[in-house]
Amino acid sequence: MRYRHPYRRTVLAVAGTVSVIVALLALKPDRDPALARAGAPVTPSTAAASPAAPSPSPSSASAKPSKSTGRASDEPSPNRSAPRTTAPPPARTSRAPAAPETTTAAPAPRGVTGATVQTEHGPVQVRITLTGSRITAATALQSPAGDPRSEQISSTAIPQLNQRTLEAQSADIDTVSGATYTSTGYRQSLQSALDRAGL
Repeated sequence: MRYRHPYRRTVLAVAGTVSVIVALLALKPDRDPALARAGAPVTPSTAAASPAAPSPSPSSASAKPSKSTGRASDEPSPNRSAPRTTAPPPARTSRAPAAPETTTAAPAPRGVTGATVQTEHGPVQVRITLTGSRITAATALQSPAGDPRSEQISSTAIPQLNQRTLEAQSADIDTVSGATYTSTGYRQSLQSALDRAGL
């Protein structure tokens, strides 16, 4: 009887320890219920993160009563932010009147008359029409016409000189063959008109 008591106590102690361990293992779930519903495998990382999973549910639960009790109307920040987003459109409409400024009217044409240049066969005077800084027309107000020969030369040379002026947009034009004096007087009067126009 003396030898049975120590063994009996040892057996009871071991049995008690085993039962406690079994009870603890039975209380610890193998899988998290939330993960079991989602069908995700249980891993140490998910088992450690499982206690944080119920935390979003209180916030969602608290959001639901706000919708049912009508507290959404008590929250001014979302509703007041909407008028702020609609504030920029009036600024855009205020910029709309600036569009007519881009459609500027074309500059009005102006006429400039050059000085009268005396040649051996008669006076030459040129008048040009400018649109902005561009020569759009050139005419001879005076040209040699003292005799039939001069009239014939002028009638042939002046149209050519007018055309060359439009092409060159300057007084640097070639002399018409057979009308040297008329061409020289024309260039001098043309340069005078350009100087008066500030070109």
